[in-house]
Amino acid sequence: MTSEALPGWLDNPATPFDPSFQTPLPDRSLSHIVRPVKIGNVVLPNNLVLAPMAGVTDGTFRLLCSRLGAGFTVSELASARAITYRSRQTIDMVRFQAQARPYAVQLFGADPETMARAAAIIDELNICDIIDINMGCPVAKVVKTGAGSALMKNPPLAAEIIRRVRAAVKVPVTAKFRIGWSETTINVKEFARTVIEAGAQAITIHARTRQAGYTGTAQWQHLEGIKEICGDIPFFANGDIAAAEHLIELHRRTGCDGYMIGRGCVGKPWLFAELLGHSMFSSTALRFKIFRHQLIDMMMEHGPAAVPLFRVHLFGYLRNHPHSAKLRHALCNERNPSVVIDTGRDFFSGALQTSTAD
Repeated sequence: MTSEALPGWLDNPATPFDPSFQTPLPDRSLSHIVRPVKIGNVVLPNNLVLAPMAGVTDGTFRLLCSRLGAGFTVSELASARAITYRSRQTIDMVRFQAQARPYAVQLFGADPETMARAAAIIDELNICDIIDINMGCPVAKVVKTGAGSALMKNPPLAAEIIRRVRAAVKVPVTAKFRIGWSETTINVKEFARTVIEAGAQAITIHARTRQAGYTGTAQWQHLEGIKEICGDIPFFANGDIAAAEHLIELHRRTGCDGYMIGRGCVGKPWLFAELLGHSMFSSTALRFKIFRHQLIDMMMEHGPAAVPLFRVHLFGYLRNHPHSAKLRHALCNERNPSVVIDTGRDFFSGALQTSTAD
């Protein structure tokens, strides 16, 4: 695959999705680590997964990361209760007309019956290939309902949710959780056994506690020994994965089957392609095309709300700029897409650094 194969979709968001780019290159250095994996009856072309992130992994970003090589993507977490009410806003959030498959919808909730009914609705609509149960969200408004990472304090309830959802759908059911509620209650191994015995067909573990939220450093040491518990069930590691050396170290320490990448690819969606062995993304011109494409595609998906929603990605792209704080302040209320595109053009051409320094 060469850079000449890419401008079609970069210049025209309506270009049909081409899954061939998700196939790992045979001569890459990570050939023993990045490879296809199977969840139930669903085959992922590779084991690099885009993590679900609220306010980040909209349809546009999921499609972009798939086009850049991600073997699997997961929706923003969706309220099971809202889906049972047939909330158009919630269903539209997880359904994207150009969605690359395979793809999972992630549900959160604490009532097994509601979770099962919501999963059945999603399954009937053929929105996705896998249902993922959120058991790791640390946000207070989710946790206070008994959902998200609060389920790690109630393993029997977590197990019942898995069992009820599995019985309600035809697609595989997976779970994503953390290493524990707090530093004094790390129960990741026991919890992993519980959800697997309940029927989870793959698990993803974020190597932080709920107490830590998204702060500090991921505690990869607590992922050691998980694969032995999983057996043939795929285990995906998550937390602070942003480079090839992270995959190598996690594979050495844990023997995990795959890698879920979150904040490491915000502002760097070509990370997936690099990990698959594609080298053309060192081109700043190509990176600017990706930046521009994402914003234009978001405008098609979200309309006038696109520019504010793009802000988290914009700041990700500008993350390593020496004057990033000044830029964030200047752009935090910007709603003109032309200004944002011009900022990106200047940044990737090198002009922004010069003009800002002046």
